[in-house]
Amino acid sequence: METPTEAPKDIRQTIIARARELFFTHGYTKVLMSELARQLGMSKKTLYLYFDGKEDLLNAVIRDYLAEGQQEIERILNDTGLEFEEKAIRYFRYIGNRLLVVNRQLMTDIRKNAPGSWQLLYNYKVEAAFKRFHTLLNEGMRKGHVRQDINRPLAVLLYSSVLETIFNPDHTRQLPQELTDALPDSATTVFDGLVNILFKGLLAKK
Repeated sequence: METPTEAPKDIRQTIIARARELFFTHGYTKVLMSELARQLGMSKKTLYLYFDGKEDLLNAVIRDYLAEGQQEIERILNDTGLEFEEKAIRYFRYIGNRLLVVNRQLMTDIRKNAPGSWQLLYNYKVEAAFKRFHTLLNEGMRKGHVRQDINRPLAVLLYSSVLETIFNPDHTRQLPQELTDALPDSATTVFDGLVNILFKGLLAKK
């Protein structure tokens, strides 16, 4: 018989942390709740005391991961000690590094097999594009680092398309085969390249 040695909240976070490792490494459908329970040293019955099922657990993993990222992004955006260009570099670098740890196939897996979780990711994409990137653009324009003739809604739309390319692998399959074959395999490399093309076109000439 299992004897809990942690508070319920701590146990829940322990489950989320281990599930994140498994989902990000192996995808969603390949992770079994029984195997997760075994690795955590608990029964599957105990695991279901904290989560209703695998998609409920995946939702918790996504919320935890996104909240962690949002906290750091807000810290970067609100850092008054950073020059704009350094702030922009840190902003995009952080997002790129966050993408690095996510198995790109996981995106396809979630989209096909966990629609509720996919909606969570979509909502984050909207928030990231329409709120945080817009905030960065506003600061850049106010301080003279971003061209004043830029149409901000269009710039945000382009950035949203960058995120769509990462979050939705089917998006790139619309391209001819010779172009998709030439794309980098890494989501981070794709993101860095697209942001570089987009952002260099936004910056004002010094």
